[in-house]
Amino acid sequence: MNLTSNFDFCVELGIHSVKEIFHLAFKSEDRYPHNVGPLTRDFSGRAFTINVRVLDDEDKPADLSFQDDKHILFSFPFELQAQTADAPDPALSEILLEAQAAIPALLTAWDEDGDEVLGLSFFGITSADVDISGLSGVPSIGVEQFRNAVHNAYEAMPVHTFSSGGNTVTLYDGNRDSTLVPPNAATPYDIEVALETITAEQYLKVTAPIHVYLPSVPFVGEYSSFGRLIFYRKIEQTDTSVTIDMTAEPTNTDLATTVELDNPHVASSQIALSLAAQARGMISAFGVITEPAFTEAAAKQLLQDEIATYINTRRYPVYSPRSGDEGEPLSTPVGFLLVDDGVLAILLNRRSGAAADDIAPDNFLGDSELALAVGAAKVQEEIQAVIAEKFPGIGSDDGELIETPEGDAVLYELNVSLADPGEHEESEGHLWITGKTKVKIDCWWDPTVEFSGPVFMRAHREDSEEGCELVIDSPVVGDFDFDQSCCDVFLEIIIPIAGWIALVVIEITIDRVGGEVAEDIANEQGAIIEPIPPVVNGIAEITSCLIGISVFRDGFVFPGELSIRRLSRSAEDLRGMRRMPRPDP
Repeated sequence: MNLTSNFDFCVELGIHSVKEIFHLAFKSEDRYPHNVGPLTRDFSGRAFTINVRVLDDEDKPADLSFQDDKHILFSFPFELQAQTADAPDPALSEILLEAQAAIPALLTAWDEDGDEVLGLSFFGITSADVDISGLSGVPSIGVEQFRNAVHNAYEAMPVHTFSSGGNTVTLYDGNRDSTLVPPNAATPYDIEVALETITAEQYLKVTAPIHVYLPSVPFVGEYSSFGRLIFYRKIEQTDTSVTIDMTAEPTNTDLATTVELDNPHVASSQIALSLAAQARGMISAFGVITEPAFTEAAAKQLLQDEIATYINTRRYPVYSPRSGDEGEPLSTPVGFLLVDDGVLAILLNRRSGAAADDIAPDNFLGDSELALAVGAAKVQEEIQAVIAEKFPGIGSDDGELIETPEGDAVLYELNVSLADPGEHEESEGHLWITGKTKVKIDCWWDPTVEFSGPVFMRAHREDSEEGCELVIDSPVVGDFDFDQSCCDVFLEIIIPIAGWIALVVIEITIDRVGGEVAEDIANEQGAIIEPIPPVVNGIAEITSCLIGISVFRDGFVFPGELSIRRLSRSAEDLRGMRRMPRPDP
């Protein structure tokens, strides 16, 4: 099993713990702004004010998943509000787009204020990296929107009565101009619009109520009548707007402006033709109507652009290695995501090679909330340091003298290696001890003994007012083999009451070395390694407790438990407790 790759230590967290930490950290508006804007943007010559809101609540939760070994894919519910001051249809002056945005973040390390940190970087994110789904709120532009726009344009016209050559045409739109004389009695009463597709192009057909007055008409003198003005205007659409140029008469003669009069007259057709030419100038008073009208593709692009612009210069520190031992600093945090297992692995203290040589460790988390691994090379380094300190004479011709009430011995060789479950016919991972010693007994010559056997590590969690700690129990000595050259009496003297599993000197050695190694390693990790900082981003207090130890050929694994507590109460907390602020009585 690859526990720590080319590093000394590795911390692993499950995706559920990572999600819980993320949700708590994301509550911090200071570090993770939920509201962005106002921003000013120009679309098709129209100024828009953009405000973006990021959500993470029960109805619209944010989420994350492991995308590959170096990227976490964040999924945020977004709301984008686009406002423009003078939309022809007032209902389109404000557009609220809602969508789910998926954004990848790179799990990487950098230097921040002189400290190495592991974090999530959005540097270099482009619009193409932002995936938008579940888009809603894109307004559809139809007859109703065009009708409202025409009504609005009518009200914005400076005059509604047009005179030319003594002839007067009054343009109505319901009772929107109550000063007009005569009052509106035309059919239709309001301006009506319809959408028509003609030769694969879309046109707006407008039917407007009018009254005409001609002071001099052949044979009858003056003439007046209510009627209708009917005209067509082409609809031009882009990704962000719909435009109707009321000043441009279609070139298709079938779509020419016409006038219909209610009061019959022998010259009605000639009157209508002459008024139609006058009406074209009158229609120009509607101006150019441009409606904000985002296509779904354009709305997605707008969201992608704004999100990428906001986030592509941001990165957020997640983990800063902290050591409890000045002599054992932690450095070089490197993160890997074990996608299939849903595990975040944080490697610490590169032991060999360079960044290009780093590879992901295996999943040793199991069913734990977190786990700490110490690599075999680091464990052996510590074992050798303990042996050298406790038994400096080992390896020399004189050996190391061990004195006990049961007898004395000289220790010449001592080796401790790590073994997987299944090795040496043992179902449990263990320390495998080998060595050579000479036992001194007054009634016998000095027998030289070679020994080998397993030692099993035991540990448990203890809690106190100060917190939790991992307590290393006395190691359990397994069955030892030894090469004896002495009689049964000698064995009764040197074998402890616990059984024949080891000579006295072996038991003492194992107790010293095994106990010291386990206690030293485990206590050191407790002091050196905090699997994640006690406080993450000032939002949550995170406590980790190691609860046991397992031995493998590749190192030690300490399973643990995780406790996460929010430091301050949010609005969600207070709402859940029914303690939201109330108005003064």
